[in-house]
Amino acid sequence: MVFILIAITLATGDRSFAVVPDYYQKAVDYDDRKALLAESAELGWQAELTAGERIDALGAREVVVMLRDVEGKPVTDAAVKVSGYHYARAGEPVAFEGVEALPGQYVGQGRVSREGFWQFEIDAQRGEQRFFTTFKQYVAPAGGTR
Repeated sequence: MVFILIAITLATGDRSFAVVPDYYQKAVDYDDRKALLAESAELGWQAELTAGERIDALGAREVVVMLRDVEGKPVTDAAVKVSGYHYARAGEPVAFEGVEALPGQYVGQGRVSREGFWQFEIDAQRGEQRFFTTFKQYVAPAGGTR
């Protein structure tokens, strides 16, 4: 019984043991996601994500997404949603919306406080145009707190 209780505690108590968020729905929607990724590649937009240097008291930091079109010009007036998770803490996903601060530069606050590799998804909609991308990125440690 002791070993069973230890196994249950380890399986349910360790936050590093987690399933990728929404994995089942992603599997069900696989064909749609694949088509969306192909349409996004055809659109030719590029996304760049940067995490700010400071973490606030709630563990959030500023995250900036820069969107550029196929010609390298900023993509303006888009609705931008960002989601992601740290590879070691897939059970603690983050999601937030970006607000356009400068042309093509969308800023949001997210709990992207953990250093290491993250899996991010960016979903941007401008009129009838929709851009979706998913990528792995290393997030450097924060420089301090504010």
